[in-house]
Amino acid sequence: MKLPIKKKLVALCGLILVTTIGFSQTARQAVQASMFHNDLSSQAILQKNMARVLAANIEGTPYYDETFNSASISPIDKVFMVRYNVALDVMEVIQKNDTLIMNKTNKNYIINQNKGNITYKILEHVESKKDEKLGYYIQLTKGKNVKLYRKDRKKFVEVKQAAYNGNLGGTSAKYKEQKSEFYIEYGDNGTAVKLPRKKKSVIKLFASKEKEVKAFIKENKIKLTKEKDLVKLIRYVNSL
Repeated sequence: MKLPIKKKLVALCGLILVTTIGFSQTARQAVQASMFHNDLSSQAILQKNMARVLAANIEGTPYYDETFNSASISPIDKVFMVRYNVALDVMEVIQKNDTLIMNKTNKNYIINQNKGNITYKILEHVESKKDEKLGYYIQLTKGKNVKLYRKDRKKFVEVKQAAYNGNLGGTSAKYKEQKSEFYIEYGDNGTAVKLPRKKKSVIKLFASKEKEVKAFIKENKIKLTKEKDLVKLIRYVNSL
């Protein structure tokens, strides 16, 4: 028995819908799978670092925030629990009962953490060492022409204690917080350009608007070491 044309169309639409849903789910699973490293070397680094954190004689923390916080990671339409390891410059993500490390070579991922409304973006700093070129940067401004980022830094250091009353001093270790650095990205080219501290050098970064930028810095008494002032400057540059 032949189906009427109307019923055929309904059946066809249903088939397309099921196929589309199945494809989108498969595609999302594939994209999510590519988020993480498929080898054990990075996981070994993470485990080693976590062991250091648990050690009694370690001061401080390698994390921006030790707690895991909810975050959406685009282009995946899903909420994850994440935390940023500043010392190792890696993003840790809870997956079921495991803690995995995101693969930084997939630069398209943008992490929008709900707590603090923090946006992490993966950028390439070409002047860094080969194994340190890709890193996580906190986005401070939006804009089509220029974006401002902050790079937080922590360093693991061992501190030798001096001898006292004839007893040899021991060795302790700590995570030492270092000064944050500021970077800009032109458009969405994925490259981080470090902001110099000298005004002349900063002005040269905006070659077509040097006069305006120079005047703005002078009139507003912009300090290139202050985050609020840099945000104000970059927003002005985008308005030109």
